[in-house]
Amino acid sequence: MLAELSSEERRAGRTAAAARGELDETRFESLARDGSCPHCADCRTGYDWSFLDGVYCISLRSRPDRAARAARELHRVGLCSQARFYRPDRDHELPARGIWESHRTVARHALGRGLERVLVLEDDVRFARWIRPRTVARVRRALETLPADWRILYLGHLPLRAYPVGLGVLRTRSGCAHAYIANRELLRWLAATPFAPVAREVGGMVGRGIDAAYRAMPGAYAVFPMLAVQAPVTSDHMATGEKPIRRLKHLITRSPLRPYLLSFAMRPAEWAALMLSPLWWWLEREERRA
Repeated sequence: MLAELSSEERRAGRTAAAARGELDETRFESLARDGSCPHCADCRTGYDWSFLDGVYCISLRSRPDRAARAARELHRVGLCSQARFYRPDRDHELPARGIWESHRTVARHALGRGLERVLVLEDDVRFARWIRPRTVARVRRALETLPADWRILYLGHLPLRAYPVGLGVLRTRSGCAHAYIANRELLRWLAATPFAPVAREVGGMVGRGIDAAYRAMPGAYAVFPMLAVQAPVTSDHMATGEKPIRRLKHLITRSPLRPYLLSFAMRPAEWAALMLSPLWWWLEREERRA
């Protein structure tokens, strides 16, 4: 469960923050200790995430059930001591804008705290059952091998192009922003970039919001094999009043089935991209030459 503030404390915090033009700190909630969690009871369990400066999980305030599910995941993989939740309200008018601005607010908050390397999660994240201390150490090693111009390291993603650049590391163009490590350059870019729909030719099968922006992001890498997928739960951000689904890509971009399709497609897509990696490597080389 999350450490809750009273309604009076929330209102007072929102009023004061608005008056100062600052972030609403009452939207950020720490993760309460769990007596049954070994990571809460003893930090020497071997799950050493200390190479991260911060951990955020985005979860709508109207969905405490999803926040509680995400909290269980964080306790299970030893991220509980570092994690804090950001609890926005849903953007009913334009869900893609709500998602973007949630990630942007997290970036602004992280920068305000002077953080350099931040894990950003969405509340439908589901970590692999086989995560162990050596798996966490592999993430640390992956970060150490990245080039200086890296911006994002996915722990889970939907790879559209990918090829190996090291042991357990892929260079990638991917959709899905449910589990990624952002460096300071990406945090600065996101904090300075208000929402604007991404061009269709860039968005493609991953929509036109934050997923599409990250798909076009230079310096994107991923841990292989991926450590997190999206849980097959109904999305809170599907727009209402959509036109009938007439094309295949709308099963991914607009259908209520999207979360289920993505959840079960991520790992097969990872292996498919790897099998095609010589082609993706050649295409990227040609694009750099053009």
